[in-house]
Amino acid sequence: MIRRSAFRFALCALALTAAACGTPAGSANPKGPPPVAVEVIAVPREPIVDIVDLVGQLEPEESVELKPETSGVVRTVGFTEGDEVAAGALLFELRDDEERAKLREAAAKLTLAQDELRRTRQLAEQRTVSQSELDRAIANAEAAAARRDLAQVELDRMHIVAPFDGVLGARQVSPGDRVSKTTQLVRIDAVKRLRLLFSVPEAVLNVARSGSTVEVAVSPYPGEHFPGSVYFVAPTLDPINRRLLLKAWVPNAEQRLKPGLFANIRLEVARHEDALVVPESAVAYDAEGVFVWRVTPARSVERVPVQLGIRERGRVEVTSGLAAGDRIVSAGTHKVAPGTLIEEAAPVAPLPSPAGGGAAG
Repeated sequence: MIRRSAFRFALCALALTAAACGTPAGSANPKGPPPVAVEVIAVPREPIVDIVDLVGQLEPEESVELKPETSGVVRTVGFTEGDEVAAGALLFELRDDEERAKLREAAAKLTLAQDELRRTRQLAEQRTVSQSELDRAIANAEAAAARRDLAQVELDRMHIVAPFDGVLGARQVSPGDRVSKTTQLVRIDAVKRLRLLFSVPEAVLNVARSGSTVEVAVSPYPGEHFPGSVYFVAPTLDPINRRLLLKAWVPNAEQRLKPGLFANIRLEVARHEDALVVPESAVAYDAEGVFVWRVTPARSVERVPVQLGIRERGRVEVTSGLAAGDRIVSAGTHKVAPGTLIEEAAPVAPLPSPAGGGAAG
């Protein structure tokens, strides 16, 4: 009897031990929710630029419609329409026979007056003429020189030259045409550097300053930008539209840009070379303000209030609340709450573009 009881006791103990060994591990501690898959980045220090988008118009650096300074008849035309000319190049010559004759006459009278002055000086040194006669001879010589200079000016006016380096437009007159001081001859534009005119609203007056850089885009060259620099800021606002006029130089050595083009302008108003920069997708908002989700060493997330600075093309500057190297949730911010465990997901790769780069019709 005793042996049977001991045997049964041993069997029961063995059964209890086996049952205990077969219990699944952790059955006494139910599992929590699985980690949430989100994208995580370390906050870097990078340059960031504050840009304002505006519109404006390109104009020549200099532009003038040439007109004669005197009346006359066109003798020769010294250019072809569309030519690029240097300052001082002869463009038109008017008939100048009369002006040349007047110049020769004035030069002869000047020579005569100078000879008379020389003789009078000699006589004055010998005290055979009075001082008043010497003064009169000096005045006559000076008057003759002035008349000679006037005749030279009249002759020069018969030759119309380029006032600056530029490109010529359409010719308005032909040889033999009679012209006057109001006759338009040809337009000349300086186009190797263009003037960009635009205005900014009063809300950004504090950033409108000379030396700011701009980028110019025009419809003939999609996707291409041309650099420029602000050189003029108007001292007063336009009282009608409450905007401030700015002007910028845009280099155009290859003359690809044409005066008159409308331009889309990106004006640089601020630049921070060593800023804390995060994707805009990392920034969240609620009733308490702006914040990001920072990853803790335990791989959970915590809410961190931040202040923002410059925004640029999907990036934003964080001016307070974070330090360089902090790891934050950059995508999937809507999935988490304070204390949520996370696991890092690989960024989603963009879909490959169709062969040939064209869009499906």
